[in-house]
Amino acid sequence: MIHEYFGIDLEILWKTIQEDLPRLREQLQPLLAE
Repeated sequence: MIHEYFGIDLEILWKTIQEDLPRLREQLQPLLAE
Protein backbone atom coordinates (compact mmCIF):
# COMPACT_ATOMS: atom_id res chain seq x y z
CA MET A 1 0.00 0.00 0.00
CA ILE A 2 2.82 2.41 0.81
CA HIS A 3 4.50 1.83 -2.55
CA GLU A 4 1.31 2.68 -4.40
CA TYR A 5 0.19 5.46 -2.06
CA PHE A 6 -0.92 7.81 -4.80
CA GLY A 7 -2.67 5.00 -6.65
CA ILE A 8 -4.89 3.99 -3.72
CA ASP A 9 -8.60 3.96 -4.39
CA LEU A 10 -9.92 5.81 -1.34
CA GLU A 11 -13.36 4.23 -1.69
CA ILE A 12 -11.85 0.76 -1.44
CA LEU A 13 -9.64 1.82 1.46
CA TRP A 14 -12.59 3.33 3.35
CA LYS A 15 -14.73 0.23 2.70
CA THR A 16 -11.94 -1.95 4.08
CA ILE A 17 -11.65 0.19 7.20
CA GLN A 18 -15.40 0.21 7.77
CA GLU A 19 -16.21 -3.42 6.97
CA ASP A 20 -13.18 -5.68 7.13
CA LEU A 21 -11.17 -4.34 10.05
CA PRO A 22 -13.98 -4.68 12.62
CA ARG A 23 -14.48 -8.32 11.58
CA LEU A 24 -10.75 -8.96 11.82
CA ARG A 25 -10.69 -7.40 15.28
CA GLU A 26 -13.53 -9.68 16.43
CA GLN A 27 -11.65 -12.72 15.17
CA LEU A 28 -8.41 -11.67 16.88
CA GLN A 29 -9.93 -10.88 20.28
CA PRO A 30 -9.97 -14.51 21.52
CA LEU A 31 -6.36 -14.96 20.47
CA LEU A 32 -5.26 -11.79 22.21
CA ALA A 33 -7.09 -12.78 25.42
CA GLU A 34 -4.99 -15.94 25.82
